[in-house]
Amino acid sequence: MPAAPRSPADRRAQILDVAMRLLDSVPFEQLSMDQVAAEAGVSSPLLFHYFKNKHGFRNAVLEASATELQRRMTPDTSLPLPAQLRAGVETFAEAVIAHPAIYLAVMRMAGSGDDGMRKIYRGMRRTFTQEIGRALAQVGVSTTPALEAAIQGWQAFMEEIVLSWVDHPTMTRSEMIDLCERGLYCLLPAAGVDHSIRLEDG
Repeated sequence: MPAAPRSPADRRAQILDVAMRLLDSVPFEQLSMDQVAAEAGVSSPLLFHYFKNKHGFRNAVLEASATELQRRMTPDTSLPLPAQLRAGVETFAEAVIAHPAIYLAVMRMAGSGDDGMRKIYRGMRRTFTQEIGRALAQVGVSTTPALEAAIQGWQAFMEEIVLSWVDHPTMTRSEMIDLCERGLYCLLPAAGVDHSIRLEDG
């Protein structure tokens, strides 16, 4: 029995999967629609049918990449709290290190007024903030506006540390990740988290 024809949504998703796979070996700036079409086994006009133009295609790739990063940053809640935090930092750092141009492009487009990209970028931030808040709740830390602001500020701190490290790796990768991790623990007291809370017990 012949396979059912792919729906337009399935075909579009397949093309984006191919594009993201190619990004493991091709810089984002050099990713071409013709290359993706050839790898996906479709015609170049079909890509223009789905994405309209090069700008629309690149936006779609960025959105798909950001959504995948957001998915990967969700911590394993079966781990103790410090291990959840460490895993989240490592996943974030590794994703940015692997594709810094993509992350920078998402940040810049979010800041330039692109509504779709701003929604994706803020969604990543919000998801990570909520996950960290839920983890802290395991050890009796209540979520407050100050705590949410501190976690969001910590994410901006991590972004700058990791992107700066990509340009100038003046410390080891492990030392850089340690610095990002310690940053949150330093911010928690400033956000009103009781010094007596033992995060090691989470």
